[in-house]
Amino acid sequence: MSDDKKSVIGKLLDDLTHIEINTIIKKGMTSAPQPDSIEEKLQVLLSDYVEKLAAIIQRNDLPLDFAVNDQLVSIRCADIKSYEQLYLAMDALDNYMAINHIRIQENDYVIIIRMKSFCNYLRSRSSDNTSAQSKDMAPGVNLYSVNMNQFADFTLKINDRDKVMITRIFDLGTERIVMQTRIGIDGDIITRIEENFAGNPKQVILDAHDKHTNLALKYWQDIINVVKDIVSSKFSRKDV
Repeated sequence: MSDDKKSVIGKLLDDLTHIEINTIIKKGMTSAPQPDSIEEKLQVLLSDYVEKLAAIIQRNDLPLDFAVNDQLVSIRCADIKSYEQLYLAMDALDNYMAINHIRIQENDYVIIIRMKSFCNYLRSRSSDNTSAQSKDMAPGVNLYSVNMNQFADFTLKINDRDKVMITRIFDLGTERIVMQTRIGIDGDIITRIEENFAGNPKQVILDAHDKHTNLALKYWQDIINVVKDIVSSKFSRKDV
């Protein structure tokens, strides 16, 4: 079995044996559905990330022009058109804060970490099955480096697992996660509650999280049973 297939199977097993339930608070929530295409989801998400980065910089009074390791950096959020440009801007800002011992609001820093993590994910997938395809695109352009303003002009070759991952990240966006429960097949259950929310919890949110956790557990159990039946059936045929 190739290393790629082993990796895919390993990630699939990890997905099947763990569930994670996130409850978020979103300002100005609307009932608008997600965009249909992965390309448009990525474009909308990038716009959300850039807008959030600009707000974080302004809220924490961070400079737009600074030096890191003897290199001058200028962050102009309006000019960020790709996840690569976004990552480089956040990474430079992160390094600047570390060198100068600058601490920003904790919630803001968590969002920067989340955005950097997703950019890193896209970079790790850019050389696999997710290259941008268009006769008008430069050779070697991929979903990490492509100008997302051109999302209508290219199509991404992308597998189903990556589509699910991107859809999940789109759902989380840059919103505040107030409750998170992670359940492993070994019975370990970890629930994290955001500190400010824990100090003033809302019963309707607690009830919603509990309901969604129970629904996820039932769905998870159904999937595990299906996998168990398939495996049992395969071994039974071998015994015949």
